[in-house]
Amino acid sequence: MRTGRGIRAFTVVELLVVVAVIVLLVGILVTVLSSSAKAAQAASTRALMGSISSALARFKTDLGYFPPVLGAAPSMPSAVGSSGHLRDLLIPQVIGGPTLPQQVTPQNYCSITTLVEYLIGPGGRDQDGYGAVGTPVANSLGSKEIPAVGIRAPLKDGAWGSYLTPLNSTQPPGTFAQRNLPQGVAANTSTLANVSGRALGPYLELKDASMFGAVVGFAPSGAPIVARPGDNSFIETAPRCIVDYWGQPIRYYRKGYMNADPRMTRGRGSTGSLGLGWDLSDIFVLRPQRFEAGTGIDGLADANGDTTTSKGLVGAEFALFSMGPDRDADFTARVDAGGFNEDNVVEIGQ
Repeated sequence: MRTGRGIRAFTVVELLVVVAVIVLLVGILVTVLSSSAKAAQAASTRALMGSISSALARFKTDLGYFPPVLGAAPSMPSAVGSSGHLRDLLIPQVIGGPTLPQQVTPQNYCSITTLVEYLIGPGGRDQDGYGAVGTPVANSLGSKEIPAVGIRAPLKDGAWGSYLTPLNSTQPPGTFAQRNLPQGVAANTSTLANVSGRALGPYLELKDASMFGAVVGFAPSGAPIVARPGDNSFIETAPRCIVDYWGQPIRYYRKGYMNADPRMTRGRGSTGSLGLGWDLSDIFVLRPQRFEAGTGIDGLADANGDTTTSKGLVGAEFALFSMGPDRDADFTARVDAGGFNEDNVVEIGQ
């Protein structure tokens, strides 16, 4: 319509069109900003993983092997929140044919505590062989272990002798309680004979305290529950983990090895003394979501019957994994119907 001055006004339909266009543009802008934010967050986590990969390489230079996998022992696991929780040595299992139980076996061979335990080594000597316990007397041998970061050589089995030369206890070999370290030492450690010796590491320095968490339990789904310093649920004695940008533990996968010797890595092929029957290419959640033509190879079939995996994972010695912005993943398949694996962040180390 026209006013008395002859100026045409907007109709209701035109106003609605303008509003719809504005809403559409705002929606596009929000989507772009959200996508950019997630990309930046993923880049931050990738940078952290790059630092961890470099630290793992330095560890191998000193020890001749990558750190083994720590978790909860199948039998007699340590209580949640205790110093031994999730710090038991997990020996890789040998698998054979393509049945589902054998498919599941390698999927669980990972750790959320290994990275802190071996690359940083916080805590006392009763945990990793290095670090003051309590308040040592000034100028004593114990005072030489301040600050309490770093480790002593984890020995041939990579777990301070807990598997090959375990202490005499009721715990199975490889458990935290079987480590060849002083247990239950007193606060004044100046008289202990084994407080001296070469310390290794720390191999990784994380200045931001928000990158650390304590594993204080597990949700009904099996997902670890992580508390930060200052949280009411934080437990000082609980094992530590390194978390990604979204506060979830970074998982450490490593190539399996034989005869309880971390140096004797074996992949797929014949089982028994010649191999384990699997390698990191058989870990479903590590597999890429998309492949260029001719780059995929066959591995174990996942829950969807998908065998496609990558050549890079075949030769990988270790991998680091984050569930990404959605804080969730489907560990049974490469490509899942819910799209949880779309934003996974994976770092492969050779």
